[in-house]
Amino acid sequence: MKKIVLKVSVMCTKCKICIMTIISKFDGIVSIAMDVEKSTVTIVGEVDAVGVVKALRKAKKPAEIVSVGDPDKKEEDKKKPEDCKLPPCCNTCRTAVVWLDEPSACTIS
Repeated sequence: MKKIVLKVSVMCTKCKICIMTIISKFDGIVSIAMDVEKSTVTIVGEVDAVGVVKALRKAKKPAEIVSVGDPDKKEEDKKKPEDCKLPPCCNTCRTAVVWLDEPSACTIS
């Protein structure tokens, strides 16, 4: 079993949900923990770190490996996860539709 720490860009709630969904699709994961303030994701389990980063980058979520190692035997301070105040959507996640209502300057005669 390995402990993988990834640095990800979490700008909004939609980014967080997308990142967690992509990571949770991999087999062999025991636990996933996200620290929004540090912009890190900690994954414990038998999973390929490079495969996870590739999947995140394919979904346009920049990620890099911080560390890969054995999980600590002692449990870290189990704090109650605090909900950070993230906006519901950021400019990266927001899709923009441009509608041009101009007549075409091209004419066929």
